Amino acid sequence: MPLPLHLRLLGWNCDSNCDYQCQRIITAERKSRNEEIYQFHGKWPFWRVLGIQEFFSVLMSLGNLSATYLGFKKLVRIIKSDNVPRGLKYQYVNVMILAVVTMFAWLFSTIFHIRDYPITEHLDYYFAGLTVLSGFHALGARLFRLYRPDRKFARWGFSICCIGMYAYHVRRLYTDWSYTYNMRANIVVGIAQNVFYGLLCYDLYSKYYNLEQANNSVNLNHLNYINFKRLILPSFYSTSAKLYSLYPLLLCMIVILGMSFEVFDFPPFFFDLIDAHSLWHLVTIFPTYMGWHDWMIWDINENVWSEIVELEKKKKE
Repeated sequence: MPLPLHLRLLGWNCDSNCDYQCQRIITAERKSRNEEIYQFHGKWPFWRVLGIQEFFSVLMSLGNLSATYLGFKKLVRIIKSDNVPRGLKYQYVNVMILAVVTMFAWLFSTIFHIRDYPITEHLDYYFAGLTVLSGFHALGARLFRLYRPDRKFARWGFSICCIGMYAYHVRRLYTDWSYTYNMRANIVVGIAQNVFYGLLCYDLYSKYYNLEQANNSVNLNHLNYINFKRLILPSFYSTSAKLYSLYPLLLCMIVILGMSFEVFDFPPFFFDLIDAHSLWHLVTIFPTYMGWHDWMIWDINENVWSEIVELEKKKKE
């Protein structure tokens, strides 16, 4: 008897379906005896929904894709606008590249969690690594002020270095696929990215602290960029630009706490649909949806631009 059409469309055949059914039988028996749940082929025995292997992870990946797309639309509107000064476009392009790469990463994450094949797994891992490295590049360019006209060679050098790192990463995985290496590489670059966030936030906080002391007034230039419905602790972070400059630290903390789901793995629950990895994907929706792109736009428009204007003034003097 042939398999249902929806299973065949997702690549299920007699062998793979038999494998799945055996996993479900073994898991049900072990649960009935209160015995340890086993993984099969390195994966937890999820309940299949409409042929989808990891249904909740698919939903969460689509949630991340949607949240990133909302920010992407904002960036597109800004870049297409004739009001964007030329000096700002470099940094906006960096953030735009990060948004595009991130959307592709969540797209391939969705495909991988629908059906686990070597090609879908590899694309998921390649683009996850590219997302981390693109964030590292965008933040590094911002922190080291590579948007400045007098740092053109440093800008190109940093970009070439990041491209080389990614080329090595892909080659390393292609020639010798290693989950341990992939995890370590992403953790190292992720830590560096968080360090960049910390240094940038400290720099901006110091700037607005000194402005408040000099002018004896609170700077509120961030109010033009925030959406109070999509801001965590709005009563605190909306008080001043000085406090808003620290907002990425909260978002980073949420991501770091969410990573604990990856470290402390556990079998799926709630009808064998939700596991630690899917909850990790759930957590990553919040920083993106709750104002990350708004903060980046504020930083570029108010802080990067003010520095470029200051440089132009010094040149004319």
